[in-house]
Amino acid sequence: MHERGPINPDALRGIDSQPVIGTSRAMLDMRRVEAHIRHATENGRLNGPTTPVEYLRYNHCLVDLEGEEVATLAGLMCFGYNPQDLFRQAVIDIGHWRGADPLSFEVVHLEKNIGGTLFEQLTRVENYLWTNIHHGMRLNNRSFQRSEVHEYPRAVLRELCVNMIAHRDYTNFRAAARVHLFRNRIEWISPGGLPPGVTVNNLLHEQVARNPVMLNILFEAGFVEAIGQGLNTVVYLLEREGMARPVFTDTGASFIVTIYGRPLDIFYGGKIYLNLNERQHKILSLLRARPGLSPRDIALEFPGRSRRSVQRDLSGLVDAQLITAIGEGRALRYDLINQTPDEFEG
Repeated sequence: MHERGPINPDALRGIDSQPVIGTSRAMLDMRRVEAHIRHATENGRLNGPTTPVEYLRYNHCLVDLEGEEVATLAGLMCFGYNPQDLFRQAVIDIGHWRGADPLSFEVVHLEKNIGGTLFEQLTRVENYLWTNIHHGMRLNNRSFQRSEVHEYPRAVLRELCVNMIAHRDYTNFRAAARVHLFRNRIEWISPGGLPPGVTVNNLLHEQVARNPVMLNILFEAGFVEAIGQGLNTVVYLLEREGMARPVFTDTGASFIVTIYGRPLDIFYGGKIYLNLNERQHKILSLLRARPGLSPRDIALEFPGRSRRSVQRDLSGLVDAQLITAIGEGRALRYDLINQTPDEFEG
């Protein structure tokens, strides 16, 4: 029978709850802790005591190290006065390009070293993305009411920003987290590949938190709706909106999530969304993510509809000059009609 040695509970905790040498309680902003406790209590999400110091101890933001009380990575990143004094690469870089490639002559905006606490970073990046994507309205032919339509669902943007910072490898001191906004997609790049045992094929079923304390604090603050379900939520919301599924890439050094938004072609003057049915919206999203689909490829995405019905939807998009048919017969393929972003900006 194989005998195991004694279990050390400290060794079983996540990296974010480990003590950081040279730190102290004085490096944590108690006003931020008080505000967090108050907000989490109001939302019914508080986990632990209601007094700041006891809360920090209970949630492993303050721990004992050889008789001294020191801060942990989670404590510093969530409540520290200036986390980047110790963790210089615990920042986010934003890159925004006019086209579909990171070319220097198509730069719209570059911003490096967005720092502060996790909450400050999330707010800054989410607000930038929301401000710089396209927004419009769908017109209801029967009631003439307008409903808002956005290039990307805001809940998806938030979930992926949270996923990027909550699951990144903070021991990687060489790389910042990055968000790239292109004309046709957004990429979130998180330092550190997927944890052991998790792959791009099983990540929707496996729940492994690299930084569980940070994730719990973000949940208490309302940035996370259900712990361990962030990427599942993203997939569900995109499918509900008839948009393409996200693309997951693990390079070993980074984990990348890519999503494709609604085509800019269907925004009129950046303000009005054309009167297309839901199937046509989905076809445009499919072609944006996977150009050159055949009629059969597209029909397979609508198992409950006849080929003739799907063909009518395709013909309507061709007539609206939103897609183009290339080839004929078995070689027939569909693609979006390329236009420049300026044509859709009000």
